[in-house]
Amino acid sequence: MKTLKAKILHPKKKILKISDLTYNQHYHKYNVKLDQGVDKITDIMENPIEVFKHKISKTPRMGVGGKPYVEKLYSVHIGGQRVTRAVQLGYTHIEAIVNEW
Repeated sequence: MKTLKAKILHPKKKILKISDLTYNQHYHKYNVKLDQGVDKITDIMENPIEVFKHKISKTPRMGVGGKPYVEKLYSVHIGGQRVTRAVQLGYTHIEAIVNEW
């Protein structure tokens, strides 16, 4: 387990698996340059990301073209570029502040 940690301490902070997150794939898909200092992250970030926790439906849902829709437990609200950077650096987990939806 390789975790990207944050300097800031917060009572709601938890360690989450990146594979459990829904986040914007734009930076992966189009190889866009990360900005706002995110490209300088190597082993620690200033603030944890913020995510919303969802309830996963027990009924299977279908997406576009009849493909099964895969629901994830968390969606990234703030810090999508940091998640992308963590994936680029080979991290499997990331520190996050979890907000209930």
